[in-house]
Amino acid sequence: MPFNLGPRGERLWASLLAQDATLEDEEAPGREVALSACRTADRLETLEELAATAEPMIEGRMGPVANPLLTEVRQQAALLARLVAALRLPDQATGKRPQKRQLRGVQRPASVSSLEQARRASGG
Repeated sequence: MPFNLGPRGERLWASLLAQDATLEDEEAPGREVALSACRTADRLETLEELAATAEPMIEGRMGPVANPLLTEVRQQAALLARLVAALRLPDQATGKRPQKRQLRGVQRPASVSSLEQARRASGG
């Protein structure tokens, strides 16, 4: 494997290629996203192995806190899911790709709530 992927990353790469052969093309727009997903899968595997023996709570400055390792596992798992979703892999049954949507990030609150907008619209 030319990408220096670990076992989990290699399995994911093979699975992604089976679903979308265009990822083999070095110019494919989703290729870097797919490789990032594979590297994230490898990183997640390492973190999960470490987390298997880690204490869920550790002593922090202000008392017991969640182990940051477990928090990182959760964040890497969420990142992996977002990266794979961003690939918009075709449905195996229909061959259709999901609707294209932007990746969602932090949501900024609107300056006016939807309730206030409705009140203004109804004249109240």
